[in-house]
Amino acid sequence: MILNGWFSSEFTIKDSSTYDFLWTIKSFSKFVGENNGWLASGDFKSKGYSWKLIMYPNGNIVNGQISLYLMLVNASSHPSKTVFKVSYELFLFDQNTGGTLSKKGENLGQVFDEIGFRNMIDLKMFKDSSNGWLVKDSCMFGVKLFQIVCIHKCIESVILWENVSNEYSWKIENFSKLDKKARHGKIFTAGDYLWSICIRLEGVKKCDNKDKGNNVSARLFFHGSIRDTSTMKVYAKITLSIIDQIEGNHKNWTYIRLFKCGGPGWGGNLISLKEFNDPKLGIIVNDTCIIEAKVIVQALVQ
Repeated sequence: MILNGWFSSEFTIKDSSTYDFLWTIKSFSKFVGENNGWLASGDFKSKGYSWKLIMYPNGNIVNGQISLYLMLVNASSHPSKTVFKVSYELFLFDQNTGGTLSKKGENLGQVFDEIGFRNMIDLKMFKDSSNGWLVKDSCMFGVKLFQIVCIHKCIESVILWENVSNEYSWKIENFSKLDKKARHGKIFTAGDYLWSICIRLEGVKKCDNKDKGNNVSARLFFHGSIRDTSTMKVYAKITLSIIDQIEGNHKNWTYIRLFKCGGPGWGGNLISLKEFNDPKLGIIVNDTCIIEAKVIVQALVQ
């Protein structure tokens, strides 16, 4: 959701010229119920480029917090795949005292990447009017940009990780009541990282549409660090399993690949709908099925 022009002069900032951009949001409570919602400021100019602020009023992936990001939206003087090193500081203003909550960051990113902080502030703390962050259902954010450097030759470093195995089991009850045309998902943590599993009961459509409605598809996505977005890529060995609840003859798919935060993930059509619903295979028992993910992060890419 793009909010252009939702700005207010009711709360004034001392030395406002020291900030590259100030963003006031009114009627904040309208947006908190939208779990997957996000708000974007209008464009602003700084250091010769165009930017936006992006705010998730109920958290990005993880609910119950304010997520705040900076996005480069236009760098037309550079090729589309150019990588930039951005040094910045994001602010939340205390309307009672004039103070701020601020966090500094330095990230590599490309145009339209979100760089910033998944947990800018706890939502409960933010909504307590005595703290001054949200007053009369309005709040104000700001940003300072210190430096943006074009990386002409981007060098990735691979840091070997501890190879700790993390497993997650998704028990889907009342399976027969699921919307067959919708995508269903579950978010989970594996160590310090956020992942999600998504399934489609009609499978993934292929170009010829021959498999439409004949398969169950599953896909695993990487969402970065639980703390912020500094870790954008990991090499991981992942195993998706559809559990046989009767004989233990589980259906397993294992793959090793590079996962990028916000990338396309890994998966596809894993099993035919006919097999999935076959009572002899034990996949659906008492209208319940179980999908498991095993994740081993082998290396961080920076």
